[in-house]
Amino acid sequence: MKPIISVTSYKNIKAVTIENEQLIAQFLPDYGGKMASLIQKKTAREFLVQAPNELYRVLEYDGDYVDAECSGFDDMFPTIDKVYYPEYPWKGVEIPDHGEVCGLRWDYEIRADCLYMAVNGVRFPYKLEKWIKFAPSGKLNISYKATNLSNYAFDFLWAAHPMINAEAGGDILVPYQGQQEVITMFSTDGKLGQYGDQIAWPNFVCKDKSKLNLATLEGNSERKLAYKYYFKDKIPEGWCAYRYKSDGTTLKLSFPEAEVPYLGVWINEGDFKGFNNLALEMCTGSLDRPDVAKRFGQNSVLPANGEYAWYLDFEVTE
Repeated sequence: MKPIISVTSYKNIKAVTIENEQLIAQFLPDYGGKMASLIQKKTAREFLVQAPNELYRVLEYDGDYVDAECSGFDDMFPTIDKVYYPEYPWKGVEIPDHGEVCGLRWDYEIRADCLYMAVNGVRFPYKLEKWIKFAPSGKLNISYKATNLSNYAFDFLWAAHPMINAEAGGDILVPYQGQQEVITMFSTDGKLGQYGDQIAWPNFVCKDKSKLNLATLEGNSERKLAYKYYFKDKIPEGWCAYRYKSDGTTLKLSFPEAEVPYLGVWINEGDFKGFNNLALEMCTGSLDRPDVAKRFGQNSVLPANGEYAWYLDFEVTE
């Protein structure tokens, strides 16, 4: 079938739905431009976490991200963590938690072959645009472009924040070969160490001598734990995936490794709102903050009066 784009609803708010023979995706232009839902038609599997509340919990600009809807897939730009911009001409300007754009209303236009959305920064002079369509192969493609509207270079990061429904025994698939080093951001039970610790992946021996395979998820929300890490090295190829143990269905995310070279992974087994999910957070700059990323040479820069372009594809295989 030819892809269909239409104005619909999600919970109690307006949505724009784009679908083909395999997938149905719902976007919320008025609420951060987020992808609220991604469903496989054949199985009715919802890949993205759905908040249980009946009415949509709106995230206001510079609001409390985790107290809002906090589900689906949001774009994090130009940071993940709240931070004060460190350099002239925006020195001391606060960047909101989880960035600016997830709390803003995006302009949108339904075109013949795509859904177009755009938003302008509030505290910083930039424009972020995205074009959403299905490729001939059936992949859901989101093409991005950030434009700097000033005469000064702008340190930023974009990170994907897809909260993917997980299950027991599901596998994280990445193009890294053999044992790797990852950098711990947090670990609620302490088994993965503290912020900044470098540990082995996927096979890791904890301080208590217990062994973990970090590539396979226990998927047990009763454990009430969460942790996040970043791969220390740049990703060798632009893809990562999550494979469901129950039927082998794989959700693969692809991106250009030159422009989006880093990968973070957040695992949540019941600690946050009782959800059992993971987030594969491919990003232009690492370590949740553009200033910290710059300190370790893992940052991205939007040139003065320049542009930065990338894409993110969602593909489902069985």
